[in-house]
Amino acid sequence: MSSKGFSLLETVMFIVLAALVIPAFYLTTAPVIKDMMTPTVYIKARFAAEKKMEEFMGYTFGDPRMAVTSVGPASITADTAFPAADYAGYQWRWAITYLGCGASGGSCGGYIDSPALLTPTTDATAKYKKIDVTVTGPQGVTYRAVSAVTARY
Repeated sequence: MSSKGFSLLETVMFIVLAALVIPAFYLTTAPVIKDMMTPTVYIKARFAAEKKMEEFMGYTFGDPRMAVTSVGPASITADTAFPAADYAGYQWRWAITYLGCGASGGSCGGYIDSPALLTPTTDATAKYKKIDVTVTGPQGVTYRAVSAVTARY
């Protein structure tokens, strides 16, 4: 006798094997699929941070928008949503602090060649400011842009 189709035993065996293989396949590919979007998120976070940095760099040293509030965590703005609609889920913050010379943060006595010698200070006569912009993407990807600007006389 010739039979057409699958027997009940063959169908049950297929379901059991599929129940074992599909979750294993999902567990191995899910992280890869999730991480495929990370480069895009990182690029957008970088672009947003550099955009804000360029905005600050366009201001003069004494401009009120470049005002220094304090040194330390209190000087960091609160996380705020990025204003552009294309950046839903992105948060950014920035801090602007004075930079002085050496461990004491004192006056440099002129301009210096090595930014590594600059340290945070509360000295309002300092000739340098540090701009620190951080953008966090929706997947927790963080990009940080830091720059030092100098007073131009």
